[in-house]
Amino acid sequence: MHLQSHRSCPCVLLAEIETHQTRQHFSSLQQSSFVLLSLVVAVTRGSWSILPIPQYPAVRGSVTLSPTGINEKVISVAWFKGTDTNPPNQILTYIPAGPITVAGALNSSRFSAFSNGSLHIKDLLITDQGEYTAKVQTEKTSMDLSVTLTVHEPVTKPKITASTPQPKENEPVTLTCVTSHAVTITWTRRGTSISSGAKLSGDNKTLTFSSITRGDSGEYQCGAQNLVSKDFSDPYVVSVLYGPSEARIEGEVFVRPGYSFTLTCSADSNPPPEFQWKVNDTDTGAKTSKYGVSNAKTEDQGLYTCVVRNPVTLRTATAAVYVNVTAEFVPPGADLPMIIGVTVATVLLLILIAAVTYLFIIHKRRKSSSDTSSMMKGSSRNGQADNATQAMEEHELQYAAIQFSNSTPRKPQKPETIYENRRPQPPPPSDNVVYSDLKLR
Repeated sequence: MHLQSHRSCPCVLLAEIETHQTRQHFSSLQQSSFVLLSLVVAVTRGSWSILPIPQYPAVRGSVTLSPTGINEKVISVAWFKGTDTNPPNQILTYIPAGPITVAGALNSSRFSAFSNGSLHIKDLLITDQGEYTAKVQTEKTSMDLSVTLTVHEPVTKPKITASTPQPKENEPVTLTCVTSHAVTITWTRRGTSISSGAKLSGDNKTLTFSSITRGDSGEYQCGAQNLVSKDFSDPYVVSVLYGPSEARIEGEVFVRPGYSFTLTCSADSNPPPEFQWKVNDTDTGAKTSKYGVSNAKTEDQGLYTCVVRNPVTLRTATAAVYVNVTAEFVPPGADLPMIIGVTVATVLLLILIAAVTYLFIIHKRRKSSSDTSSMMKGSSRNGQADNATQAMEEHELQYAAIQFSNSTPRKPQKPETIYENRRPQPPPPSDNVVYSDLKLR
């Protein structure tokens, strides 16, 4: 028996060894399957999440916390405020099979469940923000999902305030946009751009002019915006006080006695200035921009002064003109170019009149000479010409020749030529007087 037992022993040992190896192999496979299953579950559970809809909920709005990525049949979903899943923090439990909704300790009419297990919250309060946890139970597993809810407050309507309500020119001024819950603040100026001299603070809440000018006057607006809202301020009017500057007086300064005149004073000023009129340094009591005299006399002649005063800046400016009341009226605005033009025109007119007169005299003399020549020809044909008539004719011809040739010197003539010219010559035709004169020259 011992031997048999001894003989059988190796077989028993071999069987035990094989059984042990088989168990180890099965255990190894079981462990591998468990690790693989755990990995699959981990991957599946890792894709589960809670999505807030909308992404940026606002106060007085609503939000739905929706579990996503669950492909298994859901048995129940329990919702808790915070990360602690104990009953005091429970809002509700939803069972789709019912469907049944079981209220928790923190439940109220603002909370409800949807058919997919989502938690809906309406009339959101700022206190509703924080952590929420959903304990999801499926047919195969259970998992806790968490999400952080942020409830955004809408921006409050912006309002612009100024460091100086009535800024004066060249003074520093700061505009501030007063608002809450803004992520972004912007500035605009109606109708035009903001001066490059204005500087914004880092958060854009203030707009500063180191030395404001009258050109910076206008309507300004600031806008406030965050993830859930956007609003604008009412227009803020910046009216820069300045002046008075460039005071001036317009009106007639040369007046005839008995006539009326009006002087108008103006200046660049904000607000509109006050006026004071003086005549020869005597206050007239006039307080308007116009000063007039209806019936001018010689005693109204003198220096008229307008004093302009800004009632806010308390600055003043002065303008003055001298008014002449005289019968010798000189047109205002008459200057040297106009006088020269009138003089030149007058001289040209006189020259033209002289030229026309000269031509008329020449024409008259030509006609007279022609008539005389005709008479002499008639007398010669009838044998009635006498020495006196011939002498008169020669005198007229010589006079006419002198008148038409005095501008050109005569050429020297030989004595015999002069002698021959002194001989009596028959009278030339009336239409060749000038031609004969030129021929003699």
